[in-house]
Amino acid sequence: MSIYKAGRPWKFDPTTGAGHRPPNSPGEYRMRDGSGCITYIGETNDLARRMREHIRSGKLPTGQGCGSTLEYMVADGRSTSRTRREHEQQSIEKHHPTLNRSKGGEGRPAGK
Repeated sequence: MSIYKAGRPWKFDPTTGAGHRPPNSPGEYRMRDGSGCITYIGETNDLARRMREHIRSGKLPTGQGCGSTLEYMVADGRSTSRTRREHEQQSIEKHHPTLNRSKGGEGRPAGK
């Protein structure tokens, strides 16, 4: 049983605003570069906040002609941080994104 609905992820272009803006919900996300390659995979308890953090840090470039996009899947109500981290690990192992420095699933210590 998957914690994500079957089907393609939602897409959002942070430069143009095209697509579906991520909600303030838990889920998994992927960042793609202008050529369509997956550069980063992560999981979060707030997709919208995490996208803003990546834009501020420069990990998700914005600007004319960069072509970066964010893809995301909203987790269902049965998911936990642990189940999302396990799914994140599987996705990283499958796609080998260039900006992931670890195999994923570590999460963040409580209160950080």
